[in-house]
Amino acid sequence: MEQQPGADPEPQPAAYCHWHPSVETGLSCSQCGRSICTQCLVQASVGIRCPECGKAAKMPTFDVQASYYARAVGVGIGVALGGGVLWVIFNAIFGGFGILSSVPALAVGYAAGELISASVNGKRSKGLAWIAAGAVAGAYIISLPSSPASGYLFSVITVGIGIYIAVLRVR
Repeated sequence: MEQQPGADPEPQPAAYCHWHPSVETGLSCSQCGRSICTQCLVQASVGIRCPECGKAAKMPTFDVQASYYARAVGVGIGVALGGGVLWVIFNAIFGGFGILSSVPALAVGYAAGELISASVNGKRSKGLAWIAAGAVAGAYIISLPSSPASGYLFSVITVGIGIYIAVLRVR
């Protein structure tokens, strides 16, 4: 039956929200087409979405798999051992006096951040930050027997700065 111009259109059947079946709605998800009410809708850049289609996906940079953590731990242990040995050698050569005593902490912090970041393809997470901080702390602990007793507070401050540098790269 054809409708004449000027006549009232035929009423559409009522649509009800997929998640709230008692709520009548005229809205639908722009991706899957399910009916949604104003309580369920998620505003997206491409229109309104249902709660399932509108879930935020984790950015690939922050999606760190267990295998990446294993790589980071391996590199962190290597940085701690290698950095600690180089720190001991540095202290033996320069005696750890004055501003020179901050060089190993900063160098190990930079190396830990860069090497761990490279080993995990630039991924970032709080877990990687803890691993990088542990690598710097481990190198410091290895170097403690060779560190001069004076200037303890200064060395702790520089180790803190080294940890900060390492964490910045992977957090």
